[in-house]
Amino acid sequence: MDVLADRVVALGLRLASTALVFAGGALLVAGIPTLSSVSGAVRDILIVLVEIGGVFALLGVAATYVLRPRPFRESHGPSGFGGWRLAFALTLLAVPAWLLLRLQPFLSEWREVALLLWSSDLWQTANANMSGVVLLPIAAALTPPFVELLAVVAFVVSSLVMVGLLATKSARFSSLYVAAVLVLTALVVGSARGASAARMTAEALQPLIDASRPRPEEEALIRNAMDRYETAVVPTATALVWAWLGYAIWIPPVVLSSRRR
Repeated sequence: MDVLADRVVALGLRLASTALVFAGGALLVAGIPTLSSVSGAVRDILIVLVEIGGVFALLGVAATYVLRPRPFRESHGPSGFGGWRLAFALTLLAVPAWLLLRLQPFLSEWREVALLLWSSDLWQTANANMSGVVLLPIAAALTPPFVELLAVVAFVVSSLVMVGLLATKSARFSSLYVAAVLVLTALVVGSARGASAARMTAEALQPLIDASRPRPEEEALIRNAMDRYETAVVPTATALVWAWLGYAIWIPPVVLSSRRR
């Protein structure tokens, strides 16, 4: 029988994959019917959102399929940390450590955002005189970096969990690892395409900013905010892609090793 740790990890991955399916389905249902009624930059951004929805739904279903109950055939999992498994375990520890060091500026920006939202009275006055509409653009602007933050957290948690399963010789390690990589893939693709959507939005807003003829100090403030936002979002997506590669290259040996036993 599966040990308790395997069941808990499988349950967590099923919840994550189910959330991806629902989030992807919501983006597809909301985005596809709207495509015909918009054009220009808005349509381009909407296409990106539909792409993210499709990836979320597809990879969520794939992860759920990998985690499906199957007849138990293995008496033990990977045999300790010998050979290539030692390099694998070191990779699982090194990648999230590198990611956290590399993304310190991004995490610092999130700390500032969290402190600002916590210290302001925005939430208390959200329902007063329709002022809650202010939350809509804030939520839209924070969505791409929030997906990136989820990806960072997912990398760290996945690494710790997978190293633990590897150490305890989990019999379901290969399927759990593949499912985890599929979930990470969805978040990384969402981060990368979200960064593209953020860049498109900044480019689309530039003519509107110029047309509004802001004062020089206002224009400098707006440009600084947009540059700061893009600087936080775009490099983070690139770092997540490199981290994902560090995980994906281990899928073949993990799967092949499980089939040999």
